[in-house]
Amino acid sequence: MENSEETQQTQQQQPPELKHLGFVRAAAINTIMCLSSLYDYAKQSSGPLKSAVSSVEGAVTTVVTPVYDKLKDVPDHLLAFLDQKVDVAEKKFDEHAPPLAKQVASRVHGAIETAAQKMKELIHQAQVGGPSAAARYAAEESKNVVLDQSVKVWCKLDQLPPFHVVAELTVPTAAHLSEKYNRLITDLRGKGHSLFNYVPLVP
Repeated sequence: MENSEETQQTQQQQPPELKHLGFVRAAAINTIMCLSSLYDYAKQSSGPLKSAVSSVEGAVTTVVTPVYDKLKDVPDHLLAFLDQKVDVAEKKFDEHAPPLAKQVASRVHGAIETAAQKMKELIHQAQVGGPSAAARYAAEESKNVVLDQSVKVWCKLDQLPPFHVVAELTVPTAAHLSEKYNRLITDLRGKGHSLFNYVPLVP
């Protein structure tokens, strides 16, 4: 009898499973952890104000705790409700949307998943190697995205006849400007500005 009551209490304490919006909960938890760390750091660095900060913190905790206890389950229930609505909307969309809209939605979904994976990797790089590793990773990924998208745009533009006329006029100017840009970046790197080691050159 006691085991079944404990199981029910455990199930009630666990947040509901989210099918579509789990990333919102994860982002909220990460944000709270970051803000908590920032607050702890600021509190430790407050110097002579530390006692005043502690007394204000105690007063705020006394006022906020009863409110928090009453409202602590609201975000989880709201997320579960919104998650169900997303599920219903997704089913209706699948039933009624034309094929082109489904294709666009699929591409957007894929892009969002890719962006989420890249963001996780960026956070991992920052945790493991610090800000410089994260900046290096972000620069490399940005370069890859720009290169990939520029190839796609170039292929589309190459199919348009007016583009060839415009290209014949602008290519020499672009080549000259690219050469100047590359020389400037190389000079700045040579002068010891390490930030410019992360800036890509124009091929």
